[in-house]
Amino acid sequence: MNEAKPLSGKQVIFFDVNQTLVLQGLSFEACFREVWGAYAARWEAAAGESDKLWEAYITRWHQRKKARATFKQLDELQQQCLREAFLERRIPVSGAMVNSFLQEVLQLQISAKTMPPRTQETLSLLAPRYTLAIISNSPRVEVLLLLERFGLQTFFPPERIYTALKPADKKPAPVLFKSALHALRLTPRHAVMVGNSWRHDVCGAVKAGMDAIWLHESGDPALESPKINRQRLGKRQVYLIKRIEQMLGLFS
Repeated sequence: MNEAKPLSGKQVIFFDVNQTLVLQGLSFEACFREVWGAYAARWEAAAGESDKLWEAYITRWHQRKKARATFKQLDELQQQCLREAFLERRIPVSGAMVNSFLQEVLQLQISAKTMPPRTQETLSLLAPRYTLAIISNSPRVEVLLLLERFGLQTFFPPERIYTALKPADKKPAPVLFKSALHALRLTPRHAVMVGNSWRHDVCGAVKAGMDAIWLHESGDPALESPKINRQRLGKRQVYLIKRIEQMLGLFS
């Protein structure tokens, strides 16, 4: 890798959300099981169903994703898979219960997340000079809740939040990137994508013709170098940073 020079000519900075602007505290599975534990207390027959219910749900989730099932929103896919899992396990279920269950899982996940140091400060310094936007594989409702919880909604208004409508649209497919660029009336060379996933964020952005910033923390701040490295991926530039505030050195 080469040492990076400041970026120029960019008008919009796209951010991933999970593990980029916010850090995961509990996995979806852990939250699913915890919420189910509270629900299971209502039915004696549901005791010991945690493993079987989770297996039924996640099996359907992967099957439908693999089949590229078409749903208006990814949360609809979650609801359908959970409803079918309940029916398979012969657990009394209604539409209201499915929605309530998943809302509790989502709220538990969000409550366990944290924001990396200096995230808000970094965004505050970038926002006056660049358009900030979101490209995320997470359901839109989750993104909105996370931004509100951490006070980031002022940087990312709803019209600049781009999420997948169906599994086939998710990163690294170029659909989301191109849709976001089209909505903002920009060409790829005027944008850069920031995210933690090499496959989803970096490779996806490069496929869409954009440069990318890979946020890849080592886990030990004492071992992290302040130097920003750069490499080529195809015809695009990829910049490696260890902490989000290092972005300021790229946009100086």
